[in-house]
Amino acid sequence: MPTAQTSQTKIPQQLQLRYEQTTALYASQFVISSTGDEVIINFSSGNIIEPGSGESYLPVHTRIALTSSGARKLATLINQALSASLMTPTMSDIKPHKLN
Repeated sequence: MPTAQTSQTKIPQQLQLRYEQTTALYASQFVISSTGDEVIINFSSGNIIEPGSGESYLPVHTRIALTSSGARKLATLINQALSASLMTPTMSDIKPHKLN
């Protein structure tokens, strides 16, 4: 006896962001390590020189571990965001025009 199949239409839900923390940390330095299964990104604001010894070190303030596929998705989204920002003119790109 054949089985009846029902098709359900899935309506995409709009997700809302809820920030666990509302502070943002600036990062200008990144240290990335990877294995076959994961990518770990260490974020730092920049190197610091120890006053007494003169040694330089990189303080890591945030560390994120991603799966390989998650890291690929993140790289794609970052590239898309950078491409979009390069295509959007900034105030310095706008040249004044003289009306004749």
